[in-house]
Amino acid sequence: MAFCLSGNPGFSDARRRSPVGKTRKEIIHVRLSVFVGVCGLMLAGCAGRPAGYPETAPVRGVVTLDGKPLAGASVNFVPAAGRSSAGMTDDDGRYELSYTGRIKGAMLGSHRVMLSKRVPDSAYEMSPQEKEMLANGDYFLPLVEMLPERYRGSESELSAEVESGRNVIDFKLTSEPSSRQP
Repeated sequence: MAFCLSGNPGFSDARRRSPVGKTRKEIIHVRLSVFVGVCGLMLAGCAGRPAGYPETAPVRGVVTLDGKPLAGASVNFVPAAGRSSAGMTDDDGRYELSYTGRIKGAMLGSHRVMLSKRVPDSAYEMSPQEKEMLANGDYFLPLVEMLPERYRGSESELSAEVESGRNVIDFKLTSEPSSRQP
């Protein structure tokens, strides 16, 4: 005949003490806490920048043209050396840069900033065959650039400095000719 020292045979397993004085429940709790902590550290290591990539920082901002949000424009930050970062403006002119599909932001340092907004050429006259092709989705209207040349390409007058931490960089563009002297 066996005696239960805990006084309640239904709870004897949970209250049974290990050689170090801990209950089974306390040991399970400690093991689970250690497991969750180790998993958290592993995930934190995986969430960082992949090996071989330069340090980047988040970049976002607003682009306006003549005081109005510029929707559907491409925004490119191009460093002197290394990979560029790109983004698109939304309906409110807001953009956020991506360095790669997984890495947000841009490399730290100086960048030439190139903006572009291409729209269908409203002056282009389509032939009947082109109109039919367009209706079937087999043709695209020719596009024209709507931004002044001074904001586009390698000759863009726009620049930005990306620093460690969050960067908010807005661009206030104008349609007027540049006041910059050659």
